[in-house]
Amino acid sequence: MERRQFLGAAGLTAAAAITGTGAGASALAASAATAGGGEGGKVKTITPPERQVPMDVGPRIPMNKDRASAILKRYGVDGLISLQPYNTYYITNTVPVVVAFNTDVPAFGVFGGETQQSFYVGSNGSLWDRVRNDREVPDALTFTGPANARDYFNATPEQMKVEPKAFTGGYGIKPEGPYTAYEQMWKEQQETYNPNSAPSREWALVKAIREAGLEGKTIAVDDMRIAYMLQTIGYDKATIVPRGEDIFRAIRLIKSPYEIEMMRIAQTSTQQGVMAAARQLEAGMTYDDFRRAFNVECARQGTDPSFLLFGVAQGMLPDPTVREGKVYMIDSSAKFRQYMGDFARTLAVGEPPAEAMAKHKAQQAARSEAFDKIKPGVPFATIEKVARETWVKSGMPEHAIASCYIHSVGLQHDDQPKRLDSPYPMREDFILEKGMVLTLDLPWMEVGGSAGHNEDMILVTETGYELLNDPSEPLIVV
Repeated sequence: MERRQFLGAAGLTAAAAITGTGAGASALAASAATAGGGEGGKVKTITPPERQVPMDVGPRIPMNKDRASAILKRYGVDGLISLQPYNTYYITNTVPVVVAFNTDVPAFGVFGGETQQSFYVGSNGSLWDRVRNDREVPDALTFTGPANARDYFNATPEQMKVEPKAFTGGYGIKPEGPYTAYEQMWKEQQETYNPNSAPSREWALVKAIREAGLEGKTIAVDDMRIAYMLQTIGYDKATIVPRGEDIFRAIRLIKSPYEIEMMRIAQTSTQQGVMAAARQLEAGMTYDDFRRAFNVECARQGTDPSFLLFGVAQGMLPDPTVREGKVYMIDSSAKFRQYMGDFARTLAVGEPPAEAMAKHKAQQAARSEAFDKIKPGVPFATIEKVARETWVKSGMPEHAIASCYIHSVGLQHDDQPKRLDSPYPMREDFILEKGMVLTLDLPWMEVGGSAGHNEDMILVTETGYELLNDPSEPLIVV
């Protein structure tokens, strides 16, 4: 095999998506750099993301409120409160600046199922980036701080039930101006919200529960610190239950067209970023060298690097540096407006050994057979079973199969719920549905040998599937 450059100028300016419709589609998807043909499938060109830094939020609220209301009824709860930033973003289309500070409680999202009312609950100052009229946002309920905090030193439970006085100050504003358009909006939001702000995050949550019509009802939360916060002020007019994280994931399991477009950009950027970084790889480089190149390429495209696995076990190099003649796995993700890509390939430094090539071919056979089965109505387990059986039949040692696993992707890497009837993390027995965005993980890892991976992002369509990335170059040789 000749050493070669890959994903040249044409590949860096365009990416392909595959629409599969059953038999023959996976054979097309598995063929490297094939441009057309294949029974039941076709290739189309998609536009890559522009190389510019986008807002970290999109114009629309991502949450599908109708689906959310239906899922809440299915799970027997009346509303949701989020504390995890990705769930708060899903409800409110807002990522507060303090998330980047690793603040433990940056903000909340509240959703009332039947009323379908949504609220952003955050500090008054965190609203400044919401008043630029650049996107859809829900109503906001703010908090400042207690003006009489000293009255609550060593407070009894009964004292804690009394709402403090709220601090009504704010940022300094020059009385006579003049103000820019943004400054005028900041001034107005401070004048609007500060006088009505709650004295603490706990009391702001109580206000949101009431406004969302959830008082006296059952609310699922994604973090039980929410229950503790309400407990500290003696609030007991709603029933707080855990496992809200899985309810959020159940809602997000079917993606809206808007979410799909964001994921298409995230996946294209992930592929282009990791392939551009791989072009720079050579023997003697470290994992940190590769990670740095990936981060730079993502930043050039205006996306945020998320994870990068490179090597063998859990993506770690088996040596201090990259070595000639070794075959490694790459698994990578960049985020666009909080939505994740997930793209994996096998990379050989120099001529790949025969044993690694045999494993790669077995992996591609498994991918091809599994992709032939992808269409609505097929259980996840069926796809995984076909892939594993084909892998082994094609010569892959069972001990080398690190994973053969379908998972949803979205605001999280595993964007599907776990079973609620088990205390242990077990996936539901899912059936493929239109609007799911998934990947089929097919990594092999053999400590003392080689490692490889293949992962493409799959959108389940009405009759089959569409790939949200270019399926070519399953084996990269540098």
